[in-house]
Amino acid sequence: MGVSLISPVLPAVQEAWNISEAQASLLLSAFTLPGIFLTLPIGLLTDRIGRKPILIPALVVFGLSGGGIIFISDFTLILVLRAIQGAASSAIAMLTVTLLGDLYSGEQRRVLIGTNAAILAVGAAGYPLLGGALATVAWSAPFACFLLALLVAVPGITLLEEPQRDENNTNSSIRAFLTGPTSMTPFVVLYLAIFGIFVILYGAQLTAVPFLLANEYHLSSASIGLLVGLPAVTMGATAMQGDRVLRSLTSFQSIALGFVSYGIGLVGVAVADSIYVVAGALLLFGLGQGLAEPITDTALNERAPDEFRGSIMSIRTSVLRLGTTVGPPLSVGAAALFGYRQTLLVSGAAAFLIGVTWFTVRRQ
Repeated sequence: MGVSLISPVLPAVQEAWNISEAQASLLLSAFTLPGIFLTLPIGLLTDRIGRKPILIPALVVFGLSGGGIIFISDFTLILVLRAIQGAASSAIAMLTVTLLGDLYSGEQRRVLIGTNAAILAVGAAGYPLLGGALATVAWSAPFACFLLALLVAVPGITLLEEPQRDENNTNSSIRAFLTGPTSMTPFVVLYLAIFGIFVILYGAQLTAVPFLLANEYHLSSASIGLLVGLPAVTMGATAMQGDRVLRSLTSFQSIALGFVSYGIGLVGVAVADSIYVVAGALLLFGLGQGLAEPITDTALNERAPDEFRGSIMSIRTSVLRLGTTVGPPLSVGAAALFGYRQTLLVSGAAAFLIGVTWFTVRRQ
């Protein structure tokens, strides 16, 4: 919800508040920025006191701070609430994947992480439609949907299982792990991949594409929401097959092919001369998302020792938030100089080259 629901609303926010595109994009950046700095301390804390004592309050804060925006008439205060909501969201995003690693293992873990990605894709497909439709009523209407988080928190109090922890390992030092015999190279590569994935996702697909559709195709918020949600269709279908993909490819090869698909999709949007070509290119972009994003989560979970999983996955979320924070202003800034088509073209070409190079290296 945090971004998918709001992305197609950006043009309506810009018009309602009479602000620039860069200012409107702050609704995304303010949401993602806190996670860069707060997720790692949260991860360290969850390794000490458990997952549930953090997750349930985070859901409550997420719902109240997001839903409260509908009552605010000052844009600066809205950005403050989005930052508070983003901090809570970082804890939720980190703990969701961490809990899947805690409670399951092996093939079941891989299947469930893929299922989790597919569920996220359903939201990513549906929320832009909902956000775009509600924005035709009022720019603030989509923010009321965040109150649904409270309906998740309440049953979670009794139904959510707290993973068993080995008390002998709770005092283990993450520094000892980082400086120990375990190679850190795979972790670094995966974190770099996550950063790239979310710069592309938030900067290109969720920021540049909506403004391109509004400026050049003159689409309504509802129509923009429909198109922006298309990649989630192929992402969900691909993510559900993650276990099968990993039988034929290594996790690094799958991520590399994801970047190749990102690149082709973005170039397709950049050179498209009709909405139908844009739609096809966005479906191809979603294929790349399904090959890349859930596989990074699987690979990190499988490499993380149980006692440090919260910390390792929190670094993943911090890097993710850095990518989501950098992506929108980077795309809007580049578009101000070169235009949205050129920005998407260069982004797609870069993603394609990274993917081809990475896949080639990993085959050797």
